[in-house]
Amino acid sequence: MLAIPAIVLTLVSVAAFFGRWSWVLDVLANFRAQYAAALVLLGLWLLLARWKRTATVVLLGAALNLAVIVPLYIGEGRTIPATPPTTVVSFNLLSPNQRFAEVAAFIREVDPDVVFLHEASRPWEVAIDAAELGYEVTQSRSEELIFGTLVLSRPGDPVTSYGFTLRGARAVEVVHNGIALLAIHPLAPTTAERSALRNGQFEFAAEWAATQSGPHVITGDFNATPWSYPFRKLLGDTGMRNSQVGFGLGASFPADSLFVWRVPIDHLVHSPDIAIADRRLGPELGSDHFPLIVELWVPG
Repeated sequence: MLAIPAIVLTLVSVAAFFGRWSWVLDVLANFRAQYAAALVLLGLWLLLARWKRTATVVLLGAALNLAVIVPLYIGEGRTIPATPPTTVVSFNLLSPNQRFAEVAAFIREVDPDVVFLHEASRPWEVAIDAAELGYEVTQSRSEELIFGTLVLSRPGDPVTSYGFTLRGARAVEVVHNGIALLAIHPLAPTTAERSALRNGQFEFAAEWAATQSGPHVITGDFNATPWSYPFRKLLGDTGMRNSQVGFGLGASFPADSLFVWRVPIDHLVHSPDIAIADRRLGPELGSDHFPLIVELWVPG
């Protein structure tokens, strides 16, 4: 009863390493933590049932998945900043969410230097403007779109939108204190076409990073986990680092489900000349995402 499902799950988790060639396999790659936990339990159960060969195969599958998860808990992680850190918040609001006052209170409490609010519709633009949070508010959404990414930046920080159309870059840039920050919100890979468009949006981010000569960051709702092919390719092509390293999974979606079902798709990756002082998730604020809060700095 357990041997066949365990072997099938093992094979699925191995096949998911080949997401470069199949968008379906790439979607399956997002569940490494779930595969690892399930395969450990199934493998131990099979050992107790004396199915030793099957248990060995299943536990090897578990080890393979753990091998790409454990490094997120090992590494430099938190550093002590020698200068005041730059605090960045990236939060997918979920367009129908109406907890305007709670989100505004959260921003006031954290007091970040840059805020990227994804899926910001017209009601959110009005609410954030009315909250008078002390930021310059930039609307990247064009009038024909339902939502885009709303940018809250310190006065004087330049902001550049690259557009949020279906086939566009879906990205916006802010430069704060010498650090260039690109916020992205690639499409969810729910079909082959949308997956291809999402991958193209990752390619735009990589091309943007290649033009940067100083400290730079890419953050946002990536609609991909660290094990997804476009995420891995982004790091490989740019030499950027994943801020998760040393801080763990940071499973941010879906916020309205049990922890066991969540996956990390909200990210911040950074150039090697940036150090991370802190990385954490914010509270549940009516969205299917948790806010991502990262404090970063540039060592002298």
